[in-house]
Amino acid sequence: MDVEELVSFPLHRVAARDGLVIDAATWTDAHTYHQTAQRLHNRALHGWGIVAGLSVVPGDPTRRTVILQPGFALDNDGQTVVVPQPTRAEIPPGYQGVVCLVLRFAQAPLASGSRGPATRLADSYHLELIPPPILPGDIEVARIDLATIDTPIRPSTGSVRPEPGEIDARFRRYLRPPVADTVAIGQFTGASHDDLHGQGLIDMAHECGVSTPFALRFLGLLPVDEATARCDILYIGGAGEFRLTPREGVQVRAFVEGGGVVLAEPCVERETRQRENGRFVASFRRLMADLQIDLTEIGRGHPLFRARHVFGLPPDGLGGSAPILGGGNVFLNPNDYACCWQGGTEAEPLPRETIRGAMEFAANLAWYAADRAGRRAREHDGVVASAAVGKGQQEG
Repeated sequence: MDVEELVSFPLHRVAARDGLVIDAATWTDAHTYHQTAQRLHNRALHGWGIVAGLSVVPGDPTRRTVILQPGFALDNDGQTVVVPQPTRAEIPPGYQGVVCLVLRFAQAPLASGSRGPATRLADSYHLELIPPPILPGDIEVARIDLATIDTPIRPSTGSVRPEPGEIDARFRRYLRPPVADTVAIGQFTGASHDDLHGQGLIDMAHECGVSTPFALRFLGLLPVDEATARCDILYIGGAGEFRLTPREGVQVRAFVEGGGVVLAEPCVERETRQRENGRFVASFRRLMADLQIDLTEIGRGHPLFRARHVFGLPPDGLGGSAPILGGGNVFLNPNDYACCWQGGTEAEPLPRETIRGAMEFAANLAWYAADRAGRRAREHDGVVASAAVGKGQQEG
């Protein structure tokens, strides 16, 4: 907030004294002071933009409608804009071109049930469809390029170049990143060596957690059914042959298809000592192939390589800097970053530069998982919102 904007927040307090007549003007001034102070607090300390929710999903395709999901925001004037229930907006028939869906603070009088002017005001909102450019204080929740008068409206894919008719969320202004509040990490107890890398995961969750807007929690060793139910990231470490039971394989595949993230790594020091170098990686790849998850080399440009820090190549690990393999939300890292997260091994302590690179990659993994978890929550909100609007239409 620029100091030049302070003139928009005059703070005039009522000077109370005995015998002061409390008329409507005095009452209004007293409350205006507190409202202005709150608006200044919101604007100066928090900024403005979407705080939570307010996603937009397609509505009735036959009428070119969209549904704004519940949520709230702070506007450029410091006002709190609350949308308590799904709200439908209909694009005018025959409209062609780009349309922006914007949210504005509003106040509406409450009916008192008696004659005369209303004695109560309700903080509310206006939802408007306007062509660009929007006003400086508008909260844009979506825009859509309707190339023709019959272009259908489609859900957002998160693309940097949305197709005509696709809900475009690129211009949404957030007060914080639209990710999950908490990212939970569980370590799979079915791995060949359950005790591997536990300290590294604890250290990683602590170091990365202090620099993220979401909580990063390590839940410890968990069986696969519990891990897939409670976690956003399933960590699998091992040395030598890795196996899953058929039931565990089904659970892991369902976890990944639902947006969960899997990171698998060998313990390079343990495999070297046991003369089983490469067995964990080879067995994990075969197992994923059996689950119809194709792992191929990923690198520069992949979302995992730019979720928080930008990488062109995998950072060095205890096992070197071999290519990382990925398929869907499953990642196989031969470089053993978990040993880096705990500072290396007694036989091979690592320099800070190597530890830092592995930690930054861990931060990318956490942001990647937080983004997926946030998407799952928004998709769930969209289903709930659509169902609520549909129910309202039936009742109406």
